[in-house]
Amino acid sequence: MAEATKTLPDIFIFDSSPDDAVMRILLMGRNTCGKSSSGNLILGEKRFKRHESEVCEGQTQIRGKQVSVIDCPDLLDPDLNEEQLEKMKEQLLSGCSAGLSSVLLTVPLEKPLQNEQQILDYIECLFGPEVQKYIMILFTHGDDLEGLDQTTDEHLKPKDHEDLQRLVTECGGKSHCFSKMKKVKAQVEDLLQKIEGMMTENGGRFFIKQMKRSDSMDVLNVSFSGKSLPYPVSR
Repeated sequence: MAEATKTLPDIFIFDSSPDDAVMRILLMGRNTCGKSSSGNLILGEKRFKRHESEVCEGQTQIRGKQVSVIDCPDLLDPDLNEEQLEKMKEQLLSGCSAGLSSVLLTVPLEKPLQNEQQILDYIECLFGPEVQKYIMILFTHGDDLEGLDQTTDEHLKPKDHEDLQRLVTECGGKSHCFSKMKKVKAQVEDLLQKIEGMMTENGGRFFIKQMKRSDSMDVLNVSFSGKSLPYPVSR
């Protein structure tokens, strides 16, 4: 957490009117976790490429609903230099300025966890603690379970998956799973229903509002359901 706060941008001021017609989804995760493929699955087209060097966004219509998907590269990739990282964060914060319906942390179901916990901490550091209410774990490679004849919940129960259990618990138990073995349309619609339910429970979307109070302290004002919560970030 402490290291992440040092790399925040000095100034970013967002003051956008909410647009309830658009469901905006942010995809976060490490490299090779199936993040970009998941974004393409939601959009119904190959919009995102693996190992993108910048934040990308794609739009589609699903059952009359405008859906926007933001694909963010792994901000903790050790190969990124400081200039690249700052550019990505500026792109990310700009793309999220109109509000977020959900942040999906993509996690390969059958692979060992790597920096997922650090990415989760980074998300909360970047957007403020209230964003946690909007984070959902999106498991990828769910088709690996087909041969085991298991559901995702059953897969997470054994003791050797305690790390995955903790991650899901930290996100309020919210998760979804994509599988190549199931119909894409049904999986995507199920995900969107979960996101809509989460938004209803939270009283709306997540907004970043404002910035910068002094040379020594930045303040993120996170607007949640019309309320602004100060989140100080030491520099």
